[in-house]
Amino acid sequence: MSKVSDICDVLGRKEIGQRLGVRKAAIANAVADGRFPSRWYKVISRMCEDSGIDCPLNAFNFADENAPRQKEDAA
Repeated sequence: MSKVSDICDVLGRKEIGQRLGVRKAAIANAVADGRFPSRWYKVISRMCEDSGIDCPLNAFNFADENAPRQKEDAA
């Protein structure tokens, strides 16, 4: 299971929202984006573990170590 929407279907959008303290719109945005915010990882991964489902890291919006870095302004 790797899709955010599949994880939400199994765990329940309402339950996720309650555990994270976020509104339904935030869950809907994550589903639409296809990734959970990285700051949700601890809660979602624990919920997945408790439910016996996979919680892939690529379901979260972590920084990519291989992404090109932006140059800082030399102010």
